[in-house]
Amino acid sequence: MSSYSSNIGTTQDYLEYLYGLGFAKSNYLEEPQVVQICDTIGVFKLKGYAKEIKSLNDKRVDDLLFIYFFDRLFAKEIFDITIRIEAKIKSILINECYKLTANHYFYLPNNNHKWNNYRIDEATLKNWEKSNLSPTNQTEHYNHYILFYLQNYTFEANKKRYLGNTPLLSTLNEDKYNYPPFKYLIESATLGSVISFIRSLKIGNSDIEAEVSRHFNISNAQTFKHYLERLSEIRNRAAHGGRLFNRTFRSASGIGKFQTFRASISTHKALDVALFLHFMLNQLQEYRSFEDFKHKQIAKLFQKLKKDSLSSMESFDLIKKYTKHDTNRIKRKIIERMSI
Repeated sequence: MSSYSSNIGTTQDYLEYLYGLGFAKSNYLEEPQVVQICDTIGVFKLKGYAKEIKSLNDKRVDDLLFIYFFDRLFAKEIFDITIRIEAKIKSILINECYKLTANHYFYLPNNNHKWNNYRIDEATLKNWEKSNLSPTNQTEHYNHYILFYLQNYTFEANKKRYLGNTPLLSTLNEDKYNYPPFKYLIESATLGSVISFIRSLKIGNSDIEAEVSRHFNISNAQTFKHYLERLSEIRNRAAHGGRLFNRTFRSASGIGKFQTFRASISTHKALDVALFLHFMLNQLQEYRSFEDFKHKQIAKLFQKLKKDSLSSMESFDLIKKYTKHDTNRIKRKIIERMSI
């Protein structure tokens, strides 16, 4: 196995490398502006966009930058949808659980979990540390609701009232955490923690995973597990600024229109992700066909990009200057890589 070797270290090095591959310099920007934009993006990330157009005969650094800004807007839209789905899932989870019990602390007894030695996500519990009871900034008129709870209620009192001598999870740390009512815990919980609760909780004879999944018209537990895992993966990639439009994602079994619409595209690509997320929000019924969905969604993204003030500012108005001809030319490549 050979050692790593590269002459590219700086942004300017990489731009010179691209020019050597046949990329034309910008038609719209001065070279220092191009360098400044690329410095912000980073060479490693730029490579993922450059590889999609390096085989084109007519290619410019403008095209590379335009694809990047399109992808950032796409990521923003995807992240927004995942937040909406997360809110929907949290609401469903809370409602389904409270239909079955009036005990706010039902999530703590052993017998309400399918998994042995269930452990609540540390990132979620961090909000409920007793150390957060330290004096707060007195210039603020209102404390955050978590601090309000910590300063007014103790788990010791709630444990005595709601749990008595019921055997609890062995992983609890009562010295460190002031465990709150389930509805409060879930509202501040990470998506990963919410998913683990859905998969582990049972109340009486009711499997919470089954109760939640029926709201998405999914009857198979394994299928719903894959949906939740895919949602988490998409959310993490969008949240951490990863490239999205030409990446491969884990797939999941299609249902109804989601299965019908995806027939002509790869089930691992970005357009399938968009179909999946709209299915989770129960919005695919608004579209007549996949072509209808694709046309409206992609058209909407390009319209938003042209009007996005942050993208225009960051690109020194490249987004606004980029011609209709150039937009349509590169749009075909974007749609292709989002599909196959």
